[in-house]
Amino acid sequence: MSGSPLSEPSETLDPARAAAVAVNPENKQNGGAYVTWSGLDDRDNPQNYSIPRKIFITFIWVYGNLVVAIASSIWSSCAAAIREEFHTSNIIVTLGVSLFLVGYALAPPIWGPLSERFGRKWPMTLGMFLYTVFCIPAAVGTNLETLLIARFFQGAFGSAALALVGGGIVDIWSPAHRGVAVAACIGTIFGSPILAPIIGNFVEESYLGWRWTQWISCIMGGCGFFLCLFCLPETLAPMILNARALKLRKSGEDPDARTAYGNTKQASLASIVRIYLVRPFKLLATEPILLLVTIYQSFIYGMLYLVFVSYPIAFREIRGWAPGISALPFLGLMVGVLIGAAFVVWHTKTRFTAAVQASGGRIVPEQRLPLMIVGGCLLPVGLFIFAWTSHPTTHWAGMVVGSIPTGMGMYMVFVQCFNYLIDVYAPIANSAIGGNTFIRSFFGAGFPLFGPYMYHNLGVDWATSTLGFISIAMIPIPILFYKYGYRIRSWSKNSINTV
Repeated sequence: MSGSPLSEPSETLDPARAAAVAVNPENKQNGGAYVTWSGLDDRDNPQNYSIPRKIFITFIWVYGNLVVAIASSIWSSCAAAIREEFHTSNIIVTLGVSLFLVGYALAPPIWGPLSERFGRKWPMTLGMFLYTVFCIPAAVGTNLETLLIARFFQGAFGSAALALVGGGIVDIWSPAHRGVAVAACIGTIFGSPILAPIIGNFVEESYLGWRWTQWISCIMGGCGFFLCLFCLPETLAPMILNARALKLRKSGEDPDARTAYGNTKQASLASIVRIYLVRPFKLLATEPILLLVTIYQSFIYGMLYLVFVSYPIAFREIRGWAPGISALPFLGLMVGVLIGAAFVVWHTKTRFTAAVQASGGRIVPEQRLPLMIVGGCLLPVGLFIFAWTSHPTTHWAGMVVGSIPTGMGMYMVFVQCFNYLIDVYAPIANSAIGGNTFIRSFFGAGFPLFGPYMYHNLGVDWATSTLGFISIAMIPIPILFYKYGYRIRSWSKNSINTV
C-alpha cells in the first residue's frame, strides 16, 4: 500500500502459513512474529484486488459522494417554495444550504482521521445511515427550525463520504492510476450539485412539491447505506492485518501474532484526540503546501455554491425566465466539467503516467500541477465572458458559452488540488483532506450568504468580474509549487519525497 510500512514483503514462514504470517527477522529475538503481507501478490492486500473489484469499490465511493453532493444544493431549487410556505426571508432559507456545508466543515476532521484508526468501511456505513435518517425530518418537518437542524446533520454525517474517499482511493489504487479514480469522484462532487437544481426545479414545479426533493435524497442515501453495509470491504491495511493477527491468536495457531501497528483497541481516547483529531489543524498551520492549495481550492468550492444563487438572479430575476427553464443554463457548467474531466483523464493516462515511468515508477506530485495551471487560466476567461454578456439585451447564449470554460477551470483546479494533496501526503491523506475540507466547506457555506448582496449591489457583470480578478490572483499558487514544490516538501516531516 502506498505510504504504508507494511507494503514491503518480508521473509515468510512455511508455505502452509505463508498466506497469513510473515516473520520480521528483527523481532525473532523477542520470540514474536509480525503479521504482514505474505508477498507482493498477497490477495488480501487491497492493492492486489482485481481491476473490476477496484472499479466497483470506487463506484461505491463515487455514489456516496453523488448522494451527498446532490443533497447539498437541491435545497436551493426549492428556496421560493419554502420561503412562501414558512413566510420567511430569502437569507433564512439560504441557511439550508449554508448549514449543510457547515456540517460538511465540522465533521471531516473527525471522520477522516478516525478512519485511519478504525478503518474505512464502518465510518462510511455509519455516516450514510445517519445521513439517510436526517433526510426524513427535512422532508416532513412542520417548522423551519426542524428543517435547518436536519440539514446541518445531513451535511455532518454525509461528509463521511467526502472525508474518507481520499484514503479509500489510496488504499486500492497505485499512484499512477488513482488520478483517474479521483477524477471520477471529484466529477460527482462538481457535477452533482450542478445537476441538482435542474432536478429540484422540475420536481418542485410538479405535483410532487418541494418536499419530494428531500425524499429523493433519503431514498438515494438508503441505497448508499446498503451498498456500504453489504458491498464495501475494509481496505485499510492495518485493519486487515490486525484482523489477520487476531484470527491467528484466537485459533491458537500463533498465540503471539501481532502487527507493527499493535492492537488498535488499546489506544487511549487522549491519544486518538491528539493524533487523529488535532493533526488536521496542525498540518494546516505547519504545511505551506496544504495551506495555500486549500485556500485556492476553497475559493473554487465557494464559487461552485455561489452559482446556485447567482444563476437564479441572472436568469430568473433579470432575464425573467421560468423556474424550470432558468435552471437549464447550469448545463453549460456541466459540459465544462465533463470536458475538464476528459482532459484530466487524458493527462493522467499519458503525461503523468509517462512521468512516473521516466522516474522509475516513483511518483512526482508536481507533475499534477500543469493541468491545474491551465484550469486556473481558463477560469477567469469564462467568468469574464459570463459577466460581460449578462445584460438582458445581450443574447443568453454568451453566458452559457462563458459557463463552459468556467466549469472546465473550476473542475481542473479542484481535482488536481485533490490529486496533489493525496500524492504529497499519501500516508496521512485523510488527515490532510480532513483539514482541507474543514476550511473549504466554510467557504462553500459563506459564499451563498453574501452572494445575493454582492450580485444585487454590483450587478451580475461586476460581481462576476470581481471573482474573475480574484481567480487571476490565485494563478501563481500552482506555478510556485511546480517550480519549488520538491524543495518545500523536503522541509516537511509529513510529506513524501520521491524525486
